[in-house]
Amino acid sequence: MKVKQTVSTKFHTAYTGWNSLEFTDENGDEIQIQMTDDNYLSLAQTVGKRAERIKKERAEAAAKLVEENVDE
Repeated sequence: MKVKQTVSTKFHTAYTGWNSLEFTDENGDEIQIQMTDDNYLSLAQTVGKRAERIKKERAEAAAKLVEENVDE
């Protein structure tokens, strides 16, 4: 039987060490994940895609707001 554990918390800080990724929540609780170089590269790609989508959505919203203000 496989046991699955899910941890939900609010992000506060992150730190990358030589072989681990460490997260700290608002209460000071820590989560440590063992990482290889390939794991870091995969994570960077995933986070980068999400960041680009967020930037695009924000730029579109800002452009729409500017356009609405110009029309007034």
